[in-house]
Amino acid sequence: MKFTKQNIKDITIETAHGGSGSRQLLVTADKLTSPYFEAFTKGFLEVGKIFDWHEHKDIDEIYVVLKGIGKFHCGNEVVNYQVGDIITIPANTKHKIEALGNETNEYYFFRVKCK
Repeated sequence: MKFTKQNIKDITIETAHGGSGSRQLLVTADKLTSPYFEAFTKGFLEVGKIFDWHEHKDIDEIYVVLKGIGKFHCGNEVVNYQVGDIITIPANTKHKIEALGNETNEYYFFRVKCK
């Protein structure tokens, strides 16, 4: 396997979560040798939109808030988030993200396989 180099502005933005938001697939599993790496993406969620309830089967997720404010829902818990917050979501845990404020929310998402 050879190293790769790309620029984020050259990566296509595609719809995500049934069209509620969008994302850029920055790094996919085929670029690395780790059997545990699933993906590294940048997500975009417009104000008032929701990445609705979902879970990642056998995949831990970490997200870093780059821009915006909102609410993170995990089971019965709800927390507000802001720029700089890092949220960890254990595998197989239902969660959703709600964008608030007055600007499109942006995040980095890291997904790691458990098995």
